[in-house]
Amino acid sequence: MEPKELTLLDLLTHLRRRGHGILWLALGAGVLVYGASLLLPPRYESRALARLDLQPPPSVEASTGQAQTHLASLVGALQVAGMEWRFPDGERVGRLARLEWKDGDQTLSFRVAGSTPKAAQERAAWLLGESERYLREKIWEVYRSLAQAELAKAKENLEALRKGLGATPPKALSAGGSALAPYLEAQGVSPPVARAQDPAATYLALRRAELWAQMAQIQAEADRLERLVREDGALGRFLAVSVLVPPTLPEKPLSPRPLAYGVLAALGAFLLGLLWVLLAATLGEETPSRPLRGGGGGPEEGG
Repeated sequence: MEPKELTLLDLLTHLRRRGHGILWLALGAGVLVYGASLLLPPRYESRALARLDLQPPPSVEASTGQAQTHLASLVGALQVAGMEWRFPDGERVGRLARLEWKDGDQTLSFRVAGSTPKAAQERAAWLLGESERYLREKIWEVYRSLAQAELAKAKENLEALRKGLGATPPKALSAGGSALAPYLEAQGVSPPVARAQDPAATYLALRRAELWAQMAQIQAEADRLERLVREDGALGRFLAVSVLVPPTLPEKPLSPRPLAYGVLAALGAFLLGLLWVLLAATLGEETPSRPLRGGGGGPEEGG
């Protein structure tokens, strides 16, 4: 016997028979999840937003774009290292806080959780201060290393210049004259050098003086930067931290949300109930009925 084809009317009939059970199931699941959510500890979230602006060091030939690249890398290091910090109450930062950096706006956002609104706000304020302190220390290290590298390079160049040119410029390397001057000027030599009695020695002397002045300027700038980073409050001239949104005091808990959890649980149970009715109706219609065997005796015997 072929199984009867399941129609929409059959599904509605099964649903009407078991509709009350599905509704009670959904209501029970919703109430149970709602009650369990009330027992969970509340979780509040405080938010803060700060804008960071990093200026390039005065003695290093770096553009604003390179300074922003340095700042982005330092913020990335902060996001990694800061997750291992611990709040004053002993909780790990990585479990309760999130730091998000937007390179285009140069803004750093903080999202910190706490068991009470006050605790969340205090944690956000602490994390904001510690992040600023960390960035200033790292910038001081980076800028100090750049200044030392510039100073070392200047000293190497000065030493090479001393060895190459000697204490005094050589004399009478070449004899100048009115006939040689136009040729030297055509080659790009400045008129004072080309018309000198000894053009080669004059050129070397001027070139050495220029290099000495350049190296002295670089060394002076590097020394000035090194003194600058040692002064109290001098790092504020390079890193500007503007708190756009101070740590907020949350009014409502982020979690749990008993009503939302209860409604979701009720909807989930209702959908599962509908699926169960559909499967039960389908399997019930596909199961063929078995004929009943009679209880009579064996076949009749022929006479």
